[in-house]
Amino acid sequence: MIRVATPHKLLDPKAGPLIAVRLNILTRKSLGGLETDLDGRCLTSAGEPLPGLYAAGEVNGFGGGGMMGYNALEGTFLGGCLFSGRTAGRAAAGAV
Repeated sequence: MIRVATPHKLLDPKAGPLIAVRLNILTRKSLGGLETDLDGRCLTSAGEPLPGLYAAGEVNGFGGGGMMGYNALEGTFLGGCLFSGRTAGRAAAGAV
């Protein structure tokens, strides 16, 4: 069954009835990302840091053999995002 509604005020009685849907949230890791060094600096194909470009979070590649390793459990994204963001931010601030 599918229900498509035109935009309207959510609690408009003429647009009812409201329905509830139970969702099961599922996340997947790409096991990839940009190649970075330990300071979060993005590396070129030659392995040299690209000046001024830093990565944090999943794009930092922490989900696939990075700081969490291949055995990381689902739900470990937040810690890696915070830690890699702090690391890249500190490195970027130090480069200024």
